Amino acid sequence: MGVSERKKREFAKREDDILSCAIELFRTKHPSLVKMDDIAKHLEIGRGTIYLHFKSKDDLMARIQYEDYVRLRKRLEMALDEKTAIEMSRRAIRAYIEHCLGDKHMYVVAKQCGVNLNIDNVSEDLRKMLTEERSNRLSLLERIYKQAKQENLINSRGTYPNVAVAWGMIRGAVEVILDGHFQNEIKSEKAYLDTIEHVLFFGLFSGGNKGET
Repeated sequence: MGVSERKKREFAKREDDILSCAIELFRTKHPSLVKMDDIAKHLEIGRGTIYLHFKSKDDLMARIQYEDYVRLRKRLEMALDEKTAIEMSRRAIRAYIEHCLGDKHMYVVAKQCGVNLNIDNVSEDLRKMLTEERSNRLSLLERIYKQAKQENLINSRGTYPNVAVAWGMIRGAVEVILDGHFQNEIKSEKAYLDTIEHVLFFGLFSGGNKGET
């Protein structure tokens, strides 16, 4: 291995260490309370070294959010392996919920990073990456929606109103768990997932199971 290649690997390793350290600190403290000095102290490196990788804490938080977006999109992509729109939708719902609840702390950290970062203080390249990843995720959901429309399963209210409402409902269902509501009442995660699917596909009141198969 040449000197140049070794330095690149060391640089990449140090960047991963910075991200991992920041995530661990954000797990125990709100991101707004963690300073770059805190990260440098934990890693026993100079603060200037961190700035070689991230121009600001906003850049660091944006990177954490971006990588969480990528992990989510890769999970959602597996839904495209299904044959029907219903099965695609079911798998996408499960993938999203498993992403959020499989590592609740990581989900919360990424969400807090997104809420607290100043996007104007994020590097242009990273802003572009975030925008493109969001577009990738929306395109994926739109493919599922179009498949459902081809199968005559969708109303005529338009792609994004339907996708946005469904996405909002699922996110809200996840937040109920993360915020600690109904901890004593919701005994089974499987039953909770089944209920989310039922409400999305058939509505809260089924009208005597009309239309349910």
